[in-house]
Amino acid sequence: MSARRRGAPGDKKQRKSAARRPSLVSDSEVGLLAPPPEETGGSPLGPCDGGGEGEADVVAVTIPEEKEVDLKPCIRSRVVLSGLRDDMWTEEHAATLDLFLKDVSKQLLVVYIDEFAGLKVEQNMPHQEQKQLTYFIRHENAEITAENFQKTVQFGTVRRPYIDSLVRILNSVFLPRLFHNTNWPESIKNEFFSEIYHFMTSLTDTRSKMKGRTVLYIPIEALSMKPEVVVKDKALVQRLETSMIHWTRQIKEVLRAQEAVESRESTGPLEEIEFWTNRCTDLSEISKQLCRQGVTHIESILVLSKSSYVAPFQRLARQIQDGSEQAQSNLRFLSILKEPFQELSTLRPKDIPDKLPHLISLVRIIWVNSPYYNTRERITALFRKMSNKIILMCCQDISLDRIFEGYVVSSRQSLHDCISCMNAWKDCYLYAAQMHNRLSGKGWVLDQTSIFAQVDAFVQRCKDLLEVCDCQQHFARWEDGKQTPLPCFFGHRGPQMTRNLLEIEETFQKHLHTLRNMKGGILDVKNTFWHEDFNRFRSGVKDLEVMTQNLITSAFETVRDVEHGVEIQDIFHHLSAREAIKRTFDKKAVDVYMLFNRELSLVNKELSKKLPFLPPHMCHYSGLAHWLRALRRRIDRPLKCLSNAHFLPHIGTGEESFQAYQLLVQAMDEIERKTFQEWAQTLDKDSLKRLDTPLLIPSAEKSGMLDINFDKDLLKLFVEIHYWERLLFEIPHYVVEVYDRKEDLRNLRENLLLVARDYNRIIAMLSPEERALFKERIRYLDKKIQPGLKKLHWSLKGASTAFISECRLHASKVQTIVNEYKAATLTIARSAQQISEALLVRITGKRVYNDLEFEEDQKEHRAWVQQKLMGIHEEVINIMRQTYEVFKHDSAEVQQYWMAYTVKMNRMMEEAFRLNVKWSLLELSKAINGDGKTTPNPLFRVKVILQDNYPAPSAQVEFSPTLAQLANMVNDISSHLIASISVFRHLPEILTKRKFHRDPISVLVERDEDIKKIQALISGGMQANATHLQAYLKTWDVYREIWEVNKDSFINRYRHLNPLVSSFDADTAR
Repeated sequence: MSARRRGAPGDKKQRKSAARRPSLVSDSEVGLLAPPPEETGGSPLGPCDGGGEGEADVVAVTIPEEKEVDLKPCIRSRVVLSGLRDDMWTEEHAATLDLFLKDVSKQLLVVYIDEFAGLKVEQNMPHQEQKQLTYFIRHENAEITAENFQKTVQFGTVRRPYIDSLVRILNSVFLPRLFHNTNWPESIKNEFFSEIYHFMTSLTDTRSKMKGRTVLYIPIEALSMKPEVVVKDKALVQRLETSMIHWTRQIKEVLRAQEAVESRESTGPLEEIEFWTNRCTDLSEISKQLCRQGVTHIESILVLSKSSYVAPFQRLARQIQDGSEQAQSNLRFLSILKEPFQELSTLRPKDIPDKLPHLISLVRIIWVNSPYYNTRERITALFRKMSNKIILMCCQDISLDRIFEGYVVSSRQSLHDCISCMNAWKDCYLYAAQMHNRLSGKGWVLDQTSIFAQVDAFVQRCKDLLEVCDCQQHFARWEDGKQTPLPCFFGHRGPQMTRNLLEIEETFQKHLHTLRNMKGGILDVKNTFWHEDFNRFRSGVKDLEVMTQNLITSAFETVRDVEHGVEIQDIFHHLSAREAIKRTFDKKAVDVYMLFNRELSLVNKELSKKLPFLPPHMCHYSGLAHWLRALRRRIDRPLKCLSNAHFLPHIGTGEESFQAYQLLVQAMDEIERKTFQEWAQTLDKDSLKRLDTPLLIPSAEKSGMLDINFDKDLLKLFVEIHYWERLLFEIPHYVVEVYDRKEDLRNLRENLLLVARDYNRIIAMLSPEERALFKERIRYLDKKIQPGLKKLHWSLKGASTAFISECRLHASKVQTIVNEYKAATLTIARSAQQISEALLVRITGKRVYNDLEFEEDQKEHRAWVQQKLMGIHEEVINIMRQTYEVFKHDSAEVQQYWMAYTVKMNRMMEEAFRLNVKWSLLELSKAINGDGKTTPNPLFRVKVILQDNYPAPSAQVEFSPTLAQLANMVNDISSHLIASISVFRHLPEILTKRKFHRDPISVLVERDEDIKKIQALISGGMQANATHLQAYLKTWDVYREIWEVNKDSFINRYRHLNPLVSSFDADTAR
């Protein structure tokens, strides 16, 4: 930044305006005044500096007019900040300096070191107070050059606090020079000095109030002048009177401060002690200031001038002396409260009541012994301050955020502690007043209403907040910062109930949010907005109560039993604390008990039935007892729900229901006891005799099979005893012995059931003919089982084990043989099915045969199928031979049954071959005649040819192959099929090597009527097709002349006719 040597355009105008108005510093002194060393830090002079404090000779440097001078070093050299280094200056700082130097509208430049941002150069005052700050202030719209820098720019460095620096600069630098200037006109000087007095007085007051002190401003104008001289200057005396008037006003404010503090309602005892401490200090300092030379000098001047303001000032000065003595006395007595109340400030509300009696005793000591603080008003105010202190501590313990964020349990405890603390404070006070009146001659004449007015209001506010906590628990499910799970409503209306509940919670949250955002502090008992907002909140809660009552009523519409009713009551029982909802809750509790009474009536009705329903697995007597127990459980379950429902109210209907339950239970117990006695009378006292019966017995229902021969009465006895024991009844001893063998008998019975099952399964698998075939093996198995039918009894122990093992072993062997026999029979049946399905004719429906290809194709297919059938037939023969190995050595009777079985298998094979031929011919018939639903696909391709039958006179139109050839080829298929199966012989001939008196299989098949009918259908189809073809052949007769006329003679004759071209074309087209 540089500036030209010439002066600013506004210099002349500024000099004229300076002559018209008084100025703090004359133009010649601007820029030459430097701050004192403690403010500037002793900054070195820069290249543009003068020679020191005061006026300095300005050395003019001749610089070419067109050359600019960089003035940034002038500014940087005047910046005096602790910790400033050259490397802290940046290009950004330089740009800010250039802008200040060039732009005449920028009047202020400040430089300071920020704790976090480092060196800052700005054109506005910083928002936060800095430790040190260097300022540069230019004259309004003045251009800065090297020549006028001292006159145009005022600069300096101040420390925090700035106001102290300002006072020091004014008192040390500016005011002495102003007051010693004698060149000003009197009118301007008097007016200006009056403003100086007013400004310095206000500045001193501001500075002292910031420190909490009272400082009297002493003008320095007349300090060095004798009173006789000052009295002659009326204007100066008036200015001094102005200062004394301000002193008087300051002293009056100090004296009135006590009344202001006593009238404040929100202060506590510690603030009272602090006030008297500050008052002692303040009055002591004022007393010292009144004794200073400057004050006494001005007072003597005004006494000499007979000012009317001296007497009030002196009177107030004496009051200051008296007030200082009173303040020291009050502070001495009040100091005994400092430590107890400081300790009290650290306690929670629940711990405060223990300290209150001691504090009241200390206040009573002050009341009785203090010479100045023993008035009724001050002691009442002190107790009121104690109330304020206790309220303040309770407010600190109460967290409004936690209350409105759902910490219901902890917040409720905190509010209860605060209410208990307030009640304890009031009780302690009343007890102390009672004891004082009883034991002291001086009555306790304090204003109790004034002391506890805010306490009562705060207790009510805490109760209001408790109601808010209760509402959060009731309508928003808050416990301690967490919401309890949303209840699950049963039934098809459950989702709708849940939505209604959520709607209630959402509405409540809106009311709660409105209450939280009210104007003013919630815990401030003087806040009148609380009552309006809280009443509005209560009104909203009443609406929610109505909605909740409707929800409870709607939920009970789906209740059909006690359990669900108790469940609904459990969901809403936390709301029963609210009086409006409690009525609905009690009404629904009566409905629940009515449901229980209805259940008792239904059970009583069931009990009166003569033929109750018994489960099929139970016997009569024990089943009846268990039925009674089931009825008992039916009423015990709802009774248990009601008994565990501690939240249900105690009502007369409930007591009546419990009495009816007791009577019904007694009746059921009596019926159960009588039933047991009846059963005991029916018991056989010698039940062991029932075990003297054989183990097995032939089945009466299924001939040839076995059953176990266990006494059914014993089974009933075991079942009865089992279920009576489950009911914890004592079983008669004469049946206990046989019941003790229950498990052994059960094992034996189950093993015998296995034996019977094995035997019966073998018998069930065999037909009567097959039983004859297996006669030898069944007879052997019967011998093994015979002891169980006669010799072995249930009463024997151990002998049955070997019998069961041997029987099951032989039954297993026979079962294996029977399974192999059945598997062989099944395999033969499947082989017969394969034979019947392996058709000897192959017609795909897609191929059309030329000439005699059909015959060759069928011949190849028959040969292939014949080989396959021979393999299947051979496999059947092998299976029969393998099966025969089992019966080979049996009796002649068994051999006859084997022969019958072989014949049966042979008939199966005959039927398979018959079906094969039948189905093969059906395929051929279908290909020729169709299936009656669709037309058949083409099978043969027949060509129409002109056959020259020389020596016949003319050629003939014929088919190739001829219809006769096709008919013979198709009709011969049946004989070929019979020939294909003629190689198969009967099974008895092959297996027994005996002559079997039965025609061959092929002959039997050829005689079959169904096959003959199919052959007739095939022949008829071929004849029908031949008829259609002959009719088609006649369509060629119209062209007969083409091959019957002699072509050579016809051409010669036509040539001789020599027809026209048009005639030739017409004949050709014809």
